[in-house]
Amino acid sequence: MTRQGQDGRGGVVNRYAWRDLGARPFVFPALSLMLGAAGNTARTETLHWLFLSVAAVLSSAAWAFARLPGSHLAVLLALGAVGAGLAGLEARVELPPGLLSGGAAVLEGELERVDHFDDAVRLHVAVARVGAKDAPTVPARFRASLTVQGRAPPLLPGQRIHAEARLQPLEPAGNPGEKDFTPLRRRRAFVFTGSVQAGRLLVVSPAPAWRQYVERTQQGLSQAVRAVAPSEDAAALFLTLAAGQRASLDDALEDAFSRSGLAHVLSVSGLHVAALALMTLALLRRLLVRVGVRLRGMDARRVAAPASIPFVWAYVLFTGNQPPAVRSAVMATVVLLGLALWRRADGLNSLAAAAVVLAVWAPSSVGDLSLQLSFLAVMSLLLLTPALRGAVPIAPPDAQEKRRLVRIAGQARETILETFCASVAVTVASLPLVASAFGRASLAGLISNIVCLPLCGLLTGFAAGGAALFTVAPVLATPVLWGGAWTSEVLLVLTRFFAAVPLATVDLPPFGAVTTLLYAAGLGAWALGTGRWRFAGLATPLALILALLLPWLLPQPPLRITFLSVGQGDAAVISSRGQHALVDGGGVPQGADTGARFVLPFLAHERIGRLALTVLSHPHPDHALGLISTLGQVPTAQLWLPSGTTQGALSQKLIAAAGQAQVKEVEVGTASFPLGEATLEVLGPPPSDQRDLLEGVNDQSVVVLVRHGNVTVLLAGDVEEAGEEALLEHLGPVTVLKAPHHGSRTSSTPPFVDRTQPRYVIFCVGRRNRFGFPHPEVEARYRARGTECFRTDLDGAVTLESDGKDVRLHTFLPREASPAAPAVVPVVHRPQP
Repeated sequence: MTRQGQDGRGGVVNRYAWRDLGARPFVFPALSLMLGAAGNTARTETLHWLFLSVAAVLSSAAWAFARLPGSHLAVLLALGAVGAGLAGLEARVELPPGLLSGGAAVLEGELERVDHFDDAVRLHVAVARVGAKDAPTVPARFRASLTVQGRAPPLLPGQRIHAEARLQPLEPAGNPGEKDFTPLRRRRAFVFTGSVQAGRLLVVSPAPAWRQYVERTQQGLSQAVRAVAPSEDAAALFLTLAAGQRASLDDALEDAFSRSGLAHVLSVSGLHVAALALMTLALLRRLLVRVGVRLRGMDARRVAAPASIPFVWAYVLFTGNQPPAVRSAVMATVVLLGLALWRRADGLNSLAAAAVVLAVWAPSSVGDLSLQLSFLAVMSLLLLTPALRGAVPIAPPDAQEKRRLVRIAGQARETILETFCASVAVTVASLPLVASAFGRASLAGLISNIVCLPLCGLLTGFAAGGAALFTVAPVLATPVLWGGAWTSEVLLVLTRFFAAVPLATVDLPPFGAVTTLLYAAGLGAWALGTGRWRFAGLATPLALILALLLPWLLPQPPLRITFLSVGQGDAAVISSRGQHALVDGGGVPQGADTGARFVLPFLAHERIGRLALTVLSHPHPDHALGLISTLGQVPTAQLWLPSGTTQGALSQKLIAAAGQAQVKEVEVGTASFPLGEATLEVLGPPPSDQRDLLEGVNDQSVVVLVRHGNVTVLLAGDVEEAGEEALLEHLGPVTVLKAPHHGSRTSSTPPFVDRTQPRYVIFCVGRRNRFGFPHPEVEARYRARGTECFRTDLDGAVTLESDGKDVRLHTFLPREASPAAPAVVPVVHRPQP
């Protein structure tokens, strides 16, 4: 039972207390299962069976000694071992030895997921057999994510395919702030990403009949919605809720929902499944009452409740089995079965039951961010909202109030208060997770949820009801789809309004493990504690203050340069005493946006919201494209371009993105730029009267020498032999060198290496790049001089820290082959006096 406490005006508020948790039979078993699943990431099969054997032994001991102290603990340990064993079995991989490094391969397996984008189709394949081309396949067990190149044939989950693909091992994030899905993918036995030509993909067997039916229905629903929707965005939003087609939403729309605090609307989660369950229950109950159904005196609700369960799960299947929807469906099933048995379902126990089902069905789901946020949201509504409402010094409305208008006003006020408390509870509870995942939190959500919640409820009803009605009678569903599409349009207007409100979001640093535990402990003590224990809730604001102040309190080096891992391209961020410069931004023609994927997340991670200087070394895509998207989000005071290149197409796009920035064409002799304690000197390109001798754009790169006390760092752009020769008269020994032209054999000539004598050299290259950079002979040339070599393809981002006398280099990835977690490899250089 929940405990009754007094609110600020003497009203009674029901909330959970510590002792109530033990009275819910699923709570601690669910916690044990999830902790066990979260703790095991190994793929050694023997270890998994060992976990399951330990679980069997502990369970037997607990049963045999049930009355002895500690038997319950044995059960919980056994459940933890079960969770670890199941997680390991889900993540296990069986690969032939020759495939460990990827390459060309023939795959046979079943499609588990098909995502359609504007210009590509992405497949998740559960591989059952694999082999080399023109060789027999052998049994295997792993998953791969493949991108279809060309016009793909009709593909559905459940089909068995045969494909000739090029595979690449799964790669971890290589930069601070970059989203890293690799751990979660490895939990699901994903080993490779890759590509397949459409002509090399063959469908061996069709999808199950029910999947074909769902696909046909979804296509028909999509056409019907777009026919009545006022805009494409409204149609995309409605189809996201009605059919789980989130891929049709563009990035700008998703960002608007995130900034407005309404991102939860975009996932088929608890709100939608609960709305469908309630609507189905009400309709079936009314139908049974109308037709006068009485089964041995049984109430119509006891018949309608279990009859509603198949409709709930059908909707979950129709929208793609999204984990939050599965969690909500489990909770709805528990509640509906409770109604059928005349037992009132407990919200916390139902949530724990859903966690047990998910931990057994898909142990990897414990690492899924959307599911974590979903569980946190429901838990905060159950545990924290009543405590917050009790702290508000406004009494609940009097149920015995006879004046109708006063009673209505009181109920409206209470609804607003409860909605506000629920919004605050969800925001506060999820703050550490949201800060670590996104680097910001939405303040607009505290108000937008109050304003938009009725509209969201109406839209949920339209989406769930429209999809259900369309499967039965498409003609009758048209008015419902029209209402849902226009409701989506209104919600979009409100979403964009709240997203544009000043201070709609606030930037937050990631919470560390200690501050997160302190924050959670404080919330738990305040929400569940009684008496003096509630004062422990002060740990939450203390943890928040520590998280906010710690980045500013930690000592910062006078100069830091980070060479980002952006694939086959360059990007370097220079920071000194609160001032920042960006040199190049990477880029892939007709490929991923390196600015959005790598540079912007890093700037957000470092809390860099403005640049003093941006430099484009030369207008090639692998240097310029990422800058264009970056400067569209982060303003810069100055933009440097190589002299004589401002009229090119890429340069014009960059200048437009830079907005009000001062644009300068630079060459050797341009005045140095002060950046904190450092200075940036321009050593290239040569003056215009000498550039005629340089035929290539690479040799006309902006070359920057960063000087900080005795430490010098040379950013050599993409200069090759002729460009290096033009630089020699301006060069002397340097501490750190960014290798010219990614370490190609047409650069890093012996005279250049002899003149610069770098102690460290950094090659900015992409993994398995088609050029073979850095060329082995170039790397050997540096090593022969005793130069320490770093590579962004193997080391991830390389960060240089200088105090003007010493320099330290850190790599984001371990220097060994294992990419499990970021590591620091300190290398200290002390220049000789």
